[in-house]
Amino acid sequence: MLRDAAEIKDGATVDADLCIVGGGLAGIALASTFLDTETRVVLLESGPVGESAEADDLSNGESTAHPYFPLSDGAPRRLGGAADLWGAWCRPFDPIDFEERDWPWSGWPLTAEEMAPYYEKARQFLRMSERGFAGEAWADGLPPLYRHIQDTTSLEVGVWQESPLAPISEAYTGPLEASENLTVYVGATVLEVVQSADLGAIDGLDVATSNGKRFTVRADQYVLAGGALGTARLLLASNSRGGAGVGNGHGMVGRYFAEHPHIVAGRIPLSPPAATGRPRFAAIDSGLPGTFARIEMERPKAGIRAGILLPEDVRRRENLLNVIAHLRPPSVEPPRVALEFFREVRHQNIKKVLKGIPQLLRHIPEVINVVYRRLLKRPRELELYVQAETAPNPDSRVVLSAEKDTYGMPRAELQWRIGSLDKELLARTVTQMGSELEAMGLGPLRMEPWVTDPGDVWSTEPFGGLHLMGTTRMSVSPEDGVVDPDGRVHGVGNLWIVGSSVFPSYGSSNPGMTIAATTFRTGERLALELGGESRSNGDDTVG
Repeated sequence: MLRDAAEIKDGATVDADLCIVGGGLAGIALASTFLDTETRVVLLESGPVGESAEADDLSNGESTAHPYFPLSDGAPRRLGGAADLWGAWCRPFDPIDFEERDWPWSGWPLTAEEMAPYYEKARQFLRMSERGFAGEAWADGLPPLYRHIQDTTSLEVGVWQESPLAPISEAYTGPLEASENLTVYVGATVLEVVQSADLGAIDGLDVATSNGKRFTVRADQYVLAGGALGTARLLLASNSRGGAGVGNGHGMVGRYFAEHPHIVAGRIPLSPPAATGRPRFAAIDSGLPGTFARIEMERPKAGIRAGILLPEDVRRRENLLNVIAHLRPPSVEPPRVALEFFREVRHQNIKKVLKGIPQLLRHIPEVINVVYRRLLKRPRELELYVQAETAPNPDSRVVLSAEKDTYGMPRAELQWRIGSLDKELLARTVTQMGSELEAMGLGPLRMEPWVTDPGDVWSTEPFGGLHLMGTTRMSVSPEDGVVDPDGRVHGVGNLWIVGSSVFPSYGSSNPGMTIAATTFRTGERLALELGGESRSNGDDTVG
């Protein structure tokens, strides 16, 4: 059932077995496991179905360390959350990403083997191919340049698969509406998670509506699925009984915030095939005739994206962070409206395509410039565009701002910090990648000046993939994190957290598939706690 919270009687109490706060990817994935069961589920989403500038403004705040995008870009308030805007490119974390490494706070309290069955459930939920995510499994679909890298160098080629669940709200609105045991309230903003007098449990949620009403939700079990910004902010602001906030007895809530830097780390001047003996590739050796090859290099026909990585044994031996890199012609970044427009074209969302045409037309000169430089013009060099892991950092964090939103709740302040260790390990990684690519017949890699400059500075401009992670990290000990390996908040028996905020380290893969996998694992534990069974996944709930 789908309801507008504005219709609720002021001062009402809503009872449930399970209450989920947040209707993004994690919240919907968790709710899907309880569809058509005996469990009474309430899902609270702060935003509406569809876009609302007023709702999105509730996520805004300031960035006071590394420059970042508007916070609402990574935490939009609507049913579907950020997964209503994502590119839907999915890839699991690599096994090494779960291992403890030589830098502080690395690794997960779960192994890759323990996560494997939940990644399979995530794959089914996200409707992706069983072929996996290694380049070898997609040799027939890889662009020729990547196929040659895979065949002639020691570099690995990894792939992302594109999930058809984009936007996710359109795939799940029907099943959520039709469910008899689950009620979704949109326009329901949780202002406080109210603790019991002894702080060992949650007594209820204080909820506000867009038309000024207040109501309470009481449940046996509560799950926060508001993302790295929203969940940390809510826990910190829920301080009427515990002054530091819920789950924050050791000061860990909000810490270890992370993003994946998305940035050009180097450039490779292209040597002609005749000079090096390498094969000729239309994508880099042809002008206008190579246009379609350049399109395929960025969006292969098989519905995948390709990237290059150092082998796991090299990363392990040399203690390197995980970096996956793309080769692309030099280009300015497309305007965001163009990226959103062509994403809707790919997803055949006719209504949003038609709605986006006027905005796209206002940016036509920029779009033409991108098309010419990236697709029509023969490149003289390639950019090595990286998506990089950073080391966990307790000083990279989300705190409460002095500024309040329209409900009087403190806004989030983001202090994203990335440092010299991250830059040093990135430089070592791309140097090795460059050596392999040069030996293959491309030109020598020239690293960007910021990579080799000493100090912490990466770029003075915002960069990243809107991959917001950390802030309620998973740990065995409450001194080291906020939730235990099952996702339960340390010391609070009926409060759980799902989503990328629980990641203790971050790999270089997009977080979506790992969000779903960890959510399904927590869902199994929740079902046992509630004395029932959940579905194995949401695969049969979408028509």
